[in-house]
Amino acid sequence: MTVTRPATPASKEESVNLGKDERVSLPQLAREAIAVHFHASKYTSLEALIKETPVCAEYRKTTGLFVTLSRNGQTRACWGSIYPQNQDLVSTTIHNTEAALTKEYRYPRIRQNEWQLLKPQVTVIRNIEPISSIRDQNALRYGLLVRYGGRGAVLLPGEASDAHYQLVKCKLKAGIPVDQPCQLYRIKADVFK
Repeated sequence: MTVTRPATPASKEESVNLGKDERVSLPQLAREAIAVHFHASKYTSLEALIKETPVCAEYRKTTGLFVTLSRNGQTRACWGSIYPQNQDLVSTTIHNTEAALTKEYRYPRIRQNEWQLLKPQVTVIRNIEPISSIRDQNALRYGLLVRYGGRGAVLLPGEASDAHYQLVKCKLKAGIPVDQPCQLYRIKADVFK
């Protein structure tokens, strides 16, 4: 059973509170982790949130996962990995949300007065497969991983409007010259908003 919660907890009483047979959405879990970070949750720590959140069968898998935090349609923070980092999607979502708040260096740090305006998106990696050409890539549907030597970068599904732009943006992000051939990988993922 999916549990719908208010978009932003206004008080500690509105925090995620699940019974044993309920399931919280991954974006709502990210929102609760943000509330814990800013001391606006009934949970006193991330560990308490992890311990109290039931892990349904759907969330027991280990896979790569990214948490993107945006405000007014603009990315404010994003953190994750294409590889599994924790034992399940619940703990991975919570830890990657905290990392987005504390380790993200590309954007200004999220402030106390703006966290309730953030919209979390959770991208769960399903599969990564090599592709021989960017011509068959659909940038709105699939993410892209590029690698050359020891360098690599990822763009998640929908972060670029077309495949060529997705490739160029990925290479620039990785520090790979735009005209340098590189390994290409299609990322199939489920995006939860």
